[in-house]
Amino acid sequence: MLAPPTRQSRLAVNGAIALGAVLVFHLVSIASGKLGEMRGLGWDGENYTRMVTGTLADGSMNTQTRPLLVLAVRVPHAFGLDIVSSFHLLNYLYAFVLYLAVALILQRYGASLAVRAGVTANVALCIATSKMFAFYPVQIDLGAIALVTVAFYLVTTDRRWLAAIVCVLAAASREFGIAPAFFGIHRTLRRGRPWYEALAYAPGLLTIALVRWWVMASNVGDARDDGPLSIADAIQNLAFLASPGFVAGFAYFAITVFGGISVLLVLRPRWSLGRLREQPELATFLLLIVGMSVAGNLDIWRYLVFALPVAIVLIAQYCRGYDPGETGRFLLAMTLVTILTQRPFEAMDRLKYFRDWFPLYHYFEARPPIDGLIAVWAARMGALILAMVALSTTMRRSWRRAL
Repeated sequence: MLAPPTRQSRLAVNGAIALGAVLVFHLVSIASGKLGEMRGLGWDGENYTRMVTGTLADGSMNTQTRPLLVLAVRVPHAFGLDIVSSFHLLNYLYAFVLYLAVALILQRYGASLAVRAGVTANVALCIATSKMFAFYPVQIDLGAIALVTVAFYLVTTDRRWLAAIVCVLAAASREFGIAPAFFGIHRTLRRGRPWYEALAYAPGLLTIALVRWWVMASNVGDARDDGPLSIADAIQNLAFLASPGFVAGFAYFAITVFGGISVLLVLRPRWSLGRLREQPELATFLLLIVGMSVAGNLDIWRYLVFALPVAIVLIAQYCRGYDPGETGRFLLAMTLVTILTQRPFEAMDRLKYFRDWFPLYHYFEARPPIDGLIAVWAARMGALILAMVALSTTMRRSWRRAL
């Protein structure tokens, strides 16, 4: 009888999957090209650059709330790499950590080797978890997503103190880093553990408050920008929900944010809701991210991407009960939908960046008009609906057998 795989062998296999996904990320990077605005720094990147080369207080008030990963960029920059190369190098590291965490979560919830490899490759093909940073490298978001996902995995494997430390790191990296701390608290209490064990995650919540306090205290009387999102700003942003354009855009990006992964989950809403009821801490995590995304402004998928750990848990459970042939067809369908909705190997430029990724800025704000914007998005939404109908028709028999 073969011996069960050791922790080291499992880590090696999942590490190989992650390396394969990093290769996909590299191919996407080559195909996409790089943003040329502001010497390749981009809009947010200019603020992050000032925080690397000067002090943390030299960024905008928004970017100052994300200090940890900016400090990390100072390491390769100190060894002589320019700013863009320093960010891009670290994005490869973040990509590996993210894809490894995805593979580990999939294994934690019973996914086979084929499913782990296929799903992780799909994550590496998506705009929100790959192409954005391939095209626009001077960002900290990929590192923040990686830390959130690692913290989530550690919570699910009951490594409480290590999870608590990574929750603090996630909270110091991006505002959405607060989600794994709430997830940990809810999971601890839901499982009937003593209340004081849940306090291990309190420093993650405190970190968000301390960072915001430091930003506000450091910028008293500074009128460079409006500062971090306030409660009043969030309430004002809820007015977008009255716009059919916003609702349609939010629905499209919510369905497609993880390509075929999220599309397949949306096609089985009752099943997905059933899994969330079984582990309500997943619902807490998801509702927190969705709520912050609705109130956040128009960067919809850049916010929804932090729901990735929940999508990975659900898709791992989704794959149970399929025979190898069905699993292969399932992964093929997932990948085809991902390529259709994400267009990972399409060369990018400034026009496509706004038309395809951030169309609501042109829809709502006084930006230069983009010819054919409505027609492009009507065709895109129509194609998505047809793809979902076709998938639902072809997968229905497999769903029945998997029940």
